[in-house]
Amino acid sequence: MDAIATRILLPGVIFLPGQDAFDGRGDCIEPGLFIAGEENWFALAAVQRMIEADPPHCFTLFGPTGTGKTHLLKLLCRLWKEIWPGSSILFWNAADFGQGFAEAIASRKLRQFRRKWEAADFLVLDDLQFLPEYPAAQEEFVAVLRMAERGKLRVAVGSRLPPWYDDGFDRRIGAILQGGLSAPLRYPGEDARRVLLRMAFREKSIAITDAALQVFVEEVTGSPRQILGVAMKLRQAVGHGMVDYPIARAFLREYRPRPTATIDRVAKATARYYGIRLKDLRGPGRTRSEVFARNVAMYVAQQLTGASLQQIGQYFGGRDHTTVGYGCRKIETLVRSDPTLRKAIMMIEEQVIPGETTTFSRSAADPVVGS
Repeated sequence: MDAIATRILLPGVIFLPGQDAFDGRGDCIEPGLFIAGEENWFALAAVQRMIEADPPHCFTLFGPTGTGKTHLLKLLCRLWKEIWPGSSILFWNAADFGQGFAEAIASRKLRQFRRKWEAADFLVLDDLQFLPEYPAAQEEFVAVLRMAERGKLRVAVGSRLPPWYDDGFDRRIGAILQGGLSAPLRYPGEDARRVLLRMAFREKSIAITDAALQVFVEEVTGSPRQILGVAMKLRQAVGHGMVDYPIARAFLREYRPRPTATIDRVAKATARYYGIRLKDLRGPGRTRSEVFARNVAMYVAQQLTGASLQQIGQYFGGRDHTTVGYGCRKIETLVRSDPTLRKAIMMIEEQVIPGETTTFSRSAADPVVGS
């Protein structure tokens, strides 16, 4: 990781493993920076690759809502403009691209619409998951990607899910993007959560002990926005008093963010994905496949539901919270180096999160990650 850390040199980004002088408290970090731990090193390396000489023709940044895809894509645009001041950059939302294309056809101004992207050096299309709602615009985007393949421009997209996993996309879109550079972006890991919580508590003038902070680090997961929301609720609950371990525990018993998913939905999606029965996933079975799938389900439940380790353990057969924590940490370690596991977790999450459910092809290839 030391060799990797030395390669992450993005302005506006704090990559924690690369901050040798950083003490981990978050006291000296300015708000508005992108904070990342090892869980997102590849995404940052991919963004950095896009501002180096001869970048790939296409770049896909994918991950759940709230992970910071738009933030990094806008940072990429800003850095691109600084490095190549004379370049033309377009930043579109996929829905705006689709609607604009439909209006151009209706008003017979298609030529004017096309001139915008044909004259661009760099085109960014965010929220690509909305493009299938505009079938005709998909054909237009294929033309954009073909132009990128010929070296006429560079294209970057942000999406909840890689388009080569989504049957709603024109297969040519997935094939071309899969042939470029792609990287997953995940919710903050433990190190990043600790820094973000420190920053959030400091912003709200909340004094907190190290033991209490660790409770929040372990049990408050999700996006940076959700972490800030916890700090706001804590400030309302305790005022200016010191937050110690008992107060942290009491607060978390009373306050839970509204879950975007339930443990039961996570378990059912995991059981479907791995082809095992739900009662076996929740039961005492100790076969390798059952234990692995159960650990995956507990990890995804921790990431998505806002449930405590105790609540997750209770659902999975009354297991102790230390057992749940061990299983989650094991998966968190494996997911950094196992693309097959990353794919599995991403597909399970997309089936669970309301509004983000997608139909998948189990025969789809693993994402291409290269430069």
